[in-house]
Amino acid sequence: MEIKTRSVEQTLLPLVSQITTLINHKDNTKKSDKTLQAIQRVGQAVNLAVGRFVKVGEAIANENWDLKEEINIACIEAKQAGETIAALTDITNLNHLESDGQITIFTDKTGVIKAARLLLSSVTKVLLLADRVVIKQIITSRNKRRTIYNLRHS
Repeated sequence: MEIKTRSVEQTLLPLVSQITTLINHKDNTKKSDKTLQAIQRVGQAVNLAVGRFVKVGEAIANENWDLKEEINIACIEAKQAGETIAALTDITNLNHLESDGQITIFTDKTGVIKAARLLLSSVTKVLLLADRVVIKQIITSRNKRRTIYNLRHS
């Protein structure tokens, strides 16, 4: 399998932006329904982006048995982190509207940050392992060319 590193990178671009948005949202306890819905949409988008990334990682793992277990473990961690972020930003359980139209919540920003760190760590592992696969492919290709050259000139 030829790994298209661009496709792996492309799955990460929206993820970085979305996590940055989640981490940087203002930490006041009263948020409008519109703000809460936006936070939830971003949390869901992070989870979807992680899902796409994990599919690419799993495809790489299935083609590279020597790294399969390591890649799959990192993919499982990434998936868990994405699901945690989605759960921590889920507003469906919030029903207590204040008289001013705001909802008082205590966002688990620390939990989101921990999940984002786990996500960063696991995504980095997958990328490093994918790089090992690419390097192995380059070396194999180079060795084949050398062998062909030596056969032709001997």
